[in-house]
Amino acid sequence: MRKLITIILFTLLIFSCSEEHTIVKADNQNDWSKIKRLEYLKNTTDSTTWDKELLEGDKQMIGLGDFGPFELGAFPVPRYELLGKESFKGVGSKLGEFQIKNKNLLMNSFFVAKNKMNENRLRSKKSEMFFQILILTDTIRDDNQSMILSRNHPDYLGQGFVKTKNNRIDYLAFQTLENNSYAIINTKIFDLNNGKTILVAPQKDRTLRFKQIEQENLIVSDSIADYTEELIIDKTTIEFFEQNGNI
Repeated sequence: MRKLITIILFTLLIFSCSEEHTIVKADNQNDWSKIKRLEYLKNTTDSTTWDKELLEGDKQMIGLGDFGPFELGAFPVPRYELLGKESFKGVGSKLGEFQIKNKNLLMNSFFVAKNKMNENRLRSKKSEMFFQILILTDTIRDDNQSMILSRNHPDYLGQGFVKTKNNRIDYLAFQTLENNSYAIINTKIFDLNNGKTILVAPQKDRTLRFKQIEQENLIVSDSIADYTEELIIDKTTIEFFEQNGNI
């Protein structure tokens, strides 16, 4: 089951908007991001900009199930295209099961597709991974869950959990318009600008051991399986799980 990769892609409909908006030119990326951030903040309090059809659909998700540390919320959001045509092209996650030294690892990763807001950074890449978690586990359960949401567009949030025999690993990660990304795993905070991948080794006493891995290059969704295969044969990864494999 080393390369059992399940693709979960939440592609959200983009509704057309007949309003015309002035295009503001900025001197640099930071100024451009600030302009878009201010536009977003203004629109969140302006009910005429809200995507009411999207809200009605989100209401159907209330109380649907357990998808991670936070209950799914339904709240008004501005129409995505108000930040620019093709400012949103999709988000997604990829999961997988791997083995390292006869020990089971469960992997999940969150991605943002290339769009008008990140294309300068992604260049020829089709997507961008902003979080990956690899959890050592003593059991493979079918009730582990995860999901990624775009309702904070131009920021994106994913969450999930993995259950071992005597522990539950809750995780949440998000990326902002300004290309900052952070994660929380069982209340421990990670600045993902220092590395998108987090290794997690639960212990028999229910404590946790972590290791953060920095990427040299941008990881895209199509290459996550190959990247993970290379990661789990890396000396640093093997040593971490061997030293902390007391699950």
